[in-house]
Amino acid sequence: MGTAGAERYPHLFSPLRLGPLELQNRFVVPALTTNFGDLDGQVTDEVCGYLGRRGAGGFGLVVCENFGVQAGAKAMPRMLMAHEDRYIPGMAKLAAAVKQAGAPVLAQLNHPGRQTKSKFTGHELVAPSAIPCPINREMPRALSRDEIPEWEEYYVRAAERAAEAGFDGVEVHGAHGYLVAGFLSSYANTREDDYGGSLENRCRFLLNIVDGIRNRMGPDFPLSVRISAREFVPDGIDVAEAIEIGRAVAAHGANALSVSVGVYQTFNKLSMVTGEPEGQWLDLAGEVRAGIPIPVMGVGRLVRAQVAEQGLAAGQIDLACFGRASMADPELPVKIRTRREAEVLTCMGCNICLGRSARPESICPVNPTIGREAEFDFAATASAQTVAVVGASFSALTAAWVAAKCGHKVTLHGNGAQGGALGGLMALRAKVPGNAVIGETAAALLGRAQAAGVQLSEQLPEAADVVWAVREFRPLDAAGPEGAISATAVFEGDQAGEALVVGDDLCAAEAAVVLAQRGGQVTLLSPARDIANDSHPGFREVCRRRLDAAGANIEVKVAEPFAHAAREQADFVVLGRGAVADWDDAGNWRLPEVGLPVSAYLDDAYEPGLLTRTVYEAVALARAL
Repeated sequence: MGTAGAERYPHLFSPLRLGPLELQNRFVVPALTTNFGDLDGQVTDEVCGYLGRRGAGGFGLVVCENFGVQAGAKAMPRMLMAHEDRYIPGMAKLAAAVKQAGAPVLAQLNHPGRQTKSKFTGHELVAPSAIPCPINREMPRALSRDEIPEWEEYYVRAAERAAEAGFDGVEVHGAHGYLVAGFLSSYANTREDDYGGSLENRCRFLLNIVDGIRNRMGPDFPLSVRISAREFVPDGIDVAEAIEIGRAVAAHGANALSVSVGVYQTFNKLSMVTGEPEGQWLDLAGEVRAGIPIPVMGVGRLVRAQVAEQGLAAGQIDLACFGRASMADPELPVKIRTRREAEVLTCMGCNICLGRSARPESICPVNPTIGREAEFDFAATASAQTVAVVGASFSALTAAWVAAKCGHKVTLHGNGAQGGALGGLMALRAKVPGNAVIGETAAALLGRAQAAGVQLSEQLPEAADVVWAVREFRPLDAAGPEGAISATAVFEGDQAGEALVVGDDLCAAEAAVVLAQRGGQVTLLSPARDIANDSHPGFREVCRRRLDAAGANIEVKVAEPFAHAAREQADFVVLGRGAVADWDDAGNWRLPEVGLPVSAYLDDAYEPGLLTRTVYEAVALARAL
């Protein structure tokens, strides 16, 4: 039967007191913006369904995404708000949804300060000093000394509303460069009064907020503070200051410190992508934990229980924040506890949920139910059809799962159903060093489909009411020299030697990484302003880091790449996407051989944003059956 989860991970499944709260385990859903609120900042059924499902999934604590504490406190257009009493009924509905599902819940309180845009807040930006955020580049107004107490009171009043709404406690957001963090950090705070200069002065805004909440709510109201222990910018917060901040908030009555990293300028340090190490910031959290007297929540792309367990056992953290991992699988803790760890839908770090979302709300190619949980509680159809799905891309695995949940008789045929290219084009990405998690995700998607009743066959279908087949988006540069190979061919072959790789897309960049790892001298030329220009910027950073480590040459804005000196030295040329990678151009698609008329094609793509599009279109196709 295997080892029970609580026996295998004793620290993860041990209880912990957070003030008066008795947490049943150390799994935490940290505050993550979803944009499931409405444009007025009210709680919606989507927010309640999303967080309620995670409360039911066995998490020991849920920290709700940030609530704005003042009228101009929107970091995103659909951010939840708590600056007026009219928001209390919606807040109460959300708190009840999580608590009734079985988890205690904290409301995170925030004002973005200079890290927002007045075009959607409708208010001027404010900050400790008149220094614009290097990313948003809008000049904020420096708060005057006389008005600061009023701004501290905004947080306290929001905490009172959270308590009235039934939240178990609150978390003050003092991380990531927002208003509280701006006061804490010399990077954003150049004041010369008693709110600037020394760390003691820079802590005053936060500590007055903590004092205000404690004085108003009493000692038995759980209070957490989130900070960035390292901001990775000049004059930014470092570990030594983070420890002093932690000691100060503990002395003023905080029950826990949530240790994160980064500001908007260094956001890739926080929202790490596929290929970056799991638990990267646990050592940092451990340094802080060793110097403060209250429990520490740790972040840093925690995906696997084993990594979190090691951090807990080593005393680096007291609570493990499974952020994007909880998006991918809301039942992560209960699956691990009940010996079903192999069924966990593993977050692969594509960062579509927080990054390049084509929709106003968070979306996920692994778990397209987020924000629509109730819509996926299907009733079985009264007219079941036989459905043949040819291929095993993420879109195919998802469409097969949804159709089976609707009561149809679904078979996944050939081309990866058992062995082969499970995951479709993602099977190629899984071959990039550090990307093995993608293969684990594909295997979990197959398992999800089988659990819903999908059958497997290595043969092509002979008959079916409905036939869906996977077609692959493979845009190439037709202007390349004779004998050039596609970037995808690098993953499918064993080429090695001196290579010239031409392309501005993620596929070309990761092909260059693979070739460099094989030991050859690689030159990557991009006609655009950067490499991996079609993807989340975090992937550019990861690819650059790996190519630099391998001694590869990278050049951008290259107008005539095939006239480059590296062309003469190269043993072969590799082509990424062309200058116009048109989704609607039939020439950019590779069609499968099926043997039967195809009812509809399921698309597949290499870049995560396009991949997500294919998954959501597959869901729509299956639901319409």
